[in-house]
Amino acid sequence: MNRSTVLRASFAIIIFVIGNLQAWDSDVPKAGLLIMLLASLAIALPAVALLIPLSRSRFLAAFALSFVLLLVARLVSPIPLPGLFLVLIPAVMGLIFTGIFSQETEDTTSH
Repeated sequence: MNRSTVLRASFAIIIFVIGNLQAWDSDVPKAGLLIMLLASLAIALPAVALLIPLSRSRFLAAFALSFVLLLVARLVSPIPLPGLFLVLIPAVMGLIFTGIFSQETEDTTSH
């Protein structure tokens, strides 16, 4: 395994763990099974997209889909979930990470 694979895997694990902790802190388990499913998909999608070497635009599409899933979960939830969108903060960090990583890759291949 090369350095980029290890970094991507490490960051995907961080996204998944922090996202799940935030969902738990936002009382998602009390909202019901459908809301838990939508939040779980929204958390896992950017992490999996980070593991698969995708272009930045496709990772952005995965992030947008996660946002839509969380929006739907918040709208149909029987209880208020004001902090639910904080789940996406690790995914935003992943988006920044992929941008930095792709710049590093371009720099090393050009030399």
